[in-house]
Amino acid sequence: MTAELIAAVESAFPNRQASEVLAVLDEYGVEPCERERERVQLAIVQLSNGAEERLRHLVKVAKTDYRDILSWQATGPLTSEEGKKVQEAARGLIDRWGKK
Repeated sequence: MTAELIAAVESAFPNRQASEVLAVLDEYGVEPCERERERVQLAIVQLSNGAEERLRHLVKVAKTDYRDILSWQATGPLTSEEGKKVQEAARGLIDRWGKK
């Protein structure tokens, strides 16, 4: 754990023991496919907005595909209209691939 990660946890979760939050974050980065451990952990803390349930959800997402976390951090929150456009584009790709 770096000082930057610890500071981010303490800032995002002021009413929680940092060690408890860090233990949840430590679930990410144990498998060889779980790359960029600290970068992803920092993104998870940022995206969690201090909500422990969201933190746990984001760790699970990262364990499936850490690139989702990095993408969400880079794009920021989408408006409803932007979200609908992304979903429509994804459905279009699926239709073109012939999968339902």
